[in-house]
This record gives sequence, C-alpha cells and structure tokens, in this order.
Amino acid sequence: MSKIIELPKGSTAVSSKILEQVQQFDVNQLNWLSGYCSGIAFEKQGHINLNSFTSNSSSSLDNTLKTNNSVGLSVVLLYASQTGNSEKLAKSISSRLQEQQIPFELTSTNDFKPNKLNKPSIILMVVSTHGEGEPPDDALDFYELMHGKRAPKLEGSYHAVLSLGDSSYEQFCQTGKDFDKIFSEQGSQVLVTRLDCDLDYQDAAEQWIEDILVKIAELTQLDSIKSDSLETEKVDVKKRVLAREQNIAIATKDDPYCATVLANQRITGQGSSKLVHHIELAIDKTKISFLPGDSLGVWVKNNRQLVNEILLASSIDFNDFVEWKGEQNTIGQLLIERLEITLINPSLIKNLIKLLENSVEDKSSEIDRLNHILNNNYSDYIKAHQVIDLLSLADIGLTAQQLVAFLKPIKPRIYSISSSLASIPEEVHITVALKKDTNQSVTRKGAASQYLIENLSEDDEVMVYVQPNDRFRLPDQNTPVIMLGSGTGIAPYRSFLQERELQSSTSKNWLIFGNPNFNTDFLYQTEIQGYINDGLLDDVSLAFSRDQEFKVYVQDKLYENAETVWDWVSNENACFYVCGDMNRMAKDVHKALLQIISEQSDRSLEEAEAFLKQLKKENRYQRDVY
Repeated sequence: MSKIIELPKGSTAVSSKILEQVQQFDVNQLNWLSGYCSGIAFEKQGHINLNSFTSNSSSSLDNTLKTNNSVGLSVVLLYASQTGNSEKLAKSISSRLQEQQIPFELTSTNDFKPNKLNKPSIILMVVSTHGEGEPPDDALDFYELMHGKRAPKLEGSYHAVLSLGDSSYEQFCQTGKDFDKIFSEQGSQVLVTRLDCDLDYQDAAEQWIEDILVKIAELTQLDSIKSDSLETEKVDVKKRVLAREQNIAIATKDDPYCATVLANQRITGQGSSKLVHHIELAIDKTKISFLPGDSLGVWVKNNRQLVNEILLASSIDFNDFVEWKGEQNTIGQLLIERLEITLINPSLIKNLIKLLENSVEDKSSEIDRLNHILNNNYSDYIKAHQVIDLLSLADIGLTAQQLVAFLKPIKPRIYSISSSLASIPEEVHITVALKKDTNQSVTRKGAASQYLIENLSEDDEVMVYVQPNDRFRLPDQNTPVIMLGSGTGIAPYRSFLQERELQSSTSKNWLIFGNPNFNTDFLYQTEIQGYINDGLLDDVSLAFSRDQEFKVYVQDKLYENAETVWDWVSNENACFYVCGDMNRMAKDVHKALLQIISEQSDRSLEEAEAFLKQLKKENRYQRDVY
C-alpha cells in the first residue's frame, strides 16, 4: 500500500515515487542527500559550482560522503578550559576559520546546547584535563551527558579533538581521550587524529589546525586554504583575551612583564607546620591588569644547588654547550631557566629505561626498578621525588644533549591573586606556601615556591603575566557571597573583600576559612578582624583542625551552619565560592553541600546535584581548585 506523504504548505511537490525511494535510504545516505540538495540550491543561486560533486547511483553515496559531502554540515567549535588555555587556542582556531570564510559556532561546553548535535556536524573540540584526569568545571555537564543514556547520536558527523594536559600527571590528556572515544562510539568519524599536547603545545597545535582547515575545505568544497603562520594571530588573541574593563594587559605568557619585588614576608608563625609568604610586586597597570578572581602566572628559576646535583649525577659540566629550540646555550643555564627539573613525566622514565637497555653494562636491576615505578606506583612516587632521584636511580652517564632531549620545557606556575587592583593600584599580591615532600632520604621542594620564598628579596625582579579566570568572579555588589577556602585558598577572598570595601558594598559577606592552628596559621588575621569590626564581613567561620582533640575542617563548619547556608543560598540568592585543594577539600565540600541541600529542602541527593548544577550555570557556585 502506498504511503500518504503530506508536504509543507507552499512547497513544490515532487513525484510520490521519488519520495518513496528517498524513504528507503539509510541515515548516511539521507545526510549526504540533504547536503547535496542544499548544494544544488546554492548553485542555482550562483554561490558554488557542483560540477565535481555528482553521483549517478545510490550505491556510490557512502564513498562520496567520505570524500566531499557535507555542504550542509555545520561547524561547531567547542572549548572546555580550567585556566583559559583551551579558550585561547579555540579563539585562534576561530580566527583561522574566519579567514577561510567557513561559518562556525564558537562556544564553551558550559553554554553549548547538545541538541545541536542531533544533526550532522563537524565537531572541533579543544579541551584541557584538570588534575588527575578530570574534566574542567565548565565541561562537567557536557561530559556527563555524552557518557550517559541521552547522548546524541552522531552518525554523519565528523570530529577532531585537541587535548591539552601536563605529562607529569599520570592521566595525561585523559579528558580529551574520553571525548574522542565517546564521539566515535556515538557514530562520528574522525576528521583529524586527536592531538594530545603537553605544556609546550604551540607548534604541534599549529600543524593540527592546518590539517583541520584542509579537511574542512575538502568537506565543504572550498577552493583554497591559506597557510599563514599562527604567530601573529597567537599574540593578537592573547591580547584580546586579556582585555579588561578599563585597561588592556599586554603582558602574556610568551611576553611576560618584569615585576619588582616590594615585599616578601612570612605570614605563618614560628612553629607552624607550613611556611607561607605574602609577596607584593610593583607593576605598570597598562601592562598588567586584572580583576578579583584572576591568577598570576610566574616564570620561575630552578634552584642552582639542585641543578648542580643533576649535572653531577649525569657527569655533565655546567658550561657544556647544547642546542635547544634552534639556539646554542650552556646546559647549566638551560637547567636553571628553561627546563623542568622538579616534575617527573612518564616519557623521562621510558627514555632512561631505553638508555639502560642499550648500555654495555648489566643494568637489569636499574631497569626493573624504573619499570616498577612506571607500571606500579607512578602516582605515589612522583609526589615526593624529582628528576634528580630518577637520574640517581638509573646511575648512568648522559651527554648534555641527551639530558636536554629528555627534559620538558619549564612551565609557569599559577597563583591566585590576593589583591584588588582598584584598591591597590600599581601592585599585585600573591600568597605562596612552600611545597615540600620527604621521600626515603631527602626533602624535595617545589620549584616555584622555593624560588619565590627563598630566592626573591626586595627589589629583585620576576617575570609575570595575568591568567584571567572568568569562572571565578564577584557578582554585582548587591549580591551576598559565601567564601570558603583552606590554607592559601584564602588568597582570592582577600581581593574580593578589598574590592567590596572600595565599592562600599552593603551586601552580606561570609568567610569560612580553615588551617591547622589558630596561633600560627590564621592568614591575614588582622585584616579579617578589621573587616569584621567595619561590618564588611557579616560572619566568619573558622576551622583550625589541630586546635582540639578531634579535627575540624571547613566542611564541618558547613554542616554546623546548614540552616544558615541554605537560607543564604535559597532565600538571599547568595553566590558560593570554593578555593583550595581539589582532591580532598573541594570534594568534601561538594559532598557537604549536597547533603545540606538534600536535608534542608527535602530533595533527594540526585535532585540536590541537579540544584548545584543549576547554581553553576548561574555562576552562583564557583570553584578555583588546584
């Protein structure tokens, strides 16, 4: 029996025989036909030439799809970023797409409507990995959806993923790997092979972008693709991203600003288990501009004594010349200023194993120990060990050039800014805790914290730039805020409070702060007491974990004040902030919030989770965790 096919009002009918034939096509054939018909319409309007885009039989549709279909495919450029690098790179890609006159949609995964993927698309994604293989905060919902039962089917789509990460972490670029896999599982074809980028990613990313443009040109039948370098665009994009409300900060990661140390003062008391310094830097606000919530990138120098230990263990002279990035330099100077010598990555271990395997001596015991680290206890090992420990364990001589080839470029360290530029012009402040971990034989210190705390004195210079954090922003001055942090997590709240004091804000402010001991670890105590006396701070909840028999943490203060927390959030529309340790504190706080929402509002835990997600979308639940 023939099917009755109703056409839209005003449309021009074609024969029912043709329509019934179309009904027999599979999904890929229909997708191809949709694009092909769109192309014919464009050709009749004089926009494109489809002479090379024909097919005489439905049996050739699948092959045609693979080479030159998709005139009707939309290009979706997604980014998911924790610190801003993915967003910057996505904007570089968007500029290249604009140059080629390729229509596209650029959006964060946090703002993206997944139903747009229900029709075939070219999906380009730039995504970072946060911590131990976790998605960035702005990708959590999209990640969950794509890995759930409601994930859109992607037959007829193409995708390409550029993943940013840090190879010193065991789950290197895991988020990008996860998205690449799920896109394929949902039916999308790989447009360009996923690129997993380490800290020094620009050159590799540039080639990946060139490959993307070529592939999109093939799919969309564009005539030519330019191959101009990304260098000019790279700088321009960074300048645009760093534009602030009143000034433009032209200092960038690749072109930092030379700041002068005004003060470097210890702010933990004698006897504290922590060494924390408050550091003030003089800046030119036409070069460095920031908002409360932003972070400061610091280019650090490695400790000279540690450099000498590495050279001794490798039987290398400080003044040996090597080639690095096309330039000649001494190995010693590179180790101090340009190479990463504290953070371990798997490739270093693998390279040492390969070197040992090719040794004329019997190095089987060293190889076994390195393999055990790599395959069994890598995550635990790297917490308290550094490059020197691996070199000592391998016990094999290296040439200077081999050592350079084994090491990664040094990366800037990021610190939450603890001052308001509007309140304290021409200065930027950071709060730094000395990182140190003890292994079986020695205590190892963090490169950045040791450099900042032990090496910098008044009038010394340090290279810095602003790392914007638009996901950790104060609301308008009439909105209450709850600020929760532990340790140096108090830093951004100092900038928040300075800003609100300057605004003469009358909205409510609540600080929840935790550290080991009241007498030695109450960071910025005098300032906080002043804000209480002045009425700027309506409430302060303190959790000094070691001052009583049972440990008390910031999440415990949430439970104690559950009713008030819920009142601020539900009735006063307060914004809730979390800053500090990602792996323990932030997770415990999130769990506490879920429990409080569930109990105070008679919601299930699943409903409480949905409520928190909505708060995130409204920028009322913001986190700066590390």
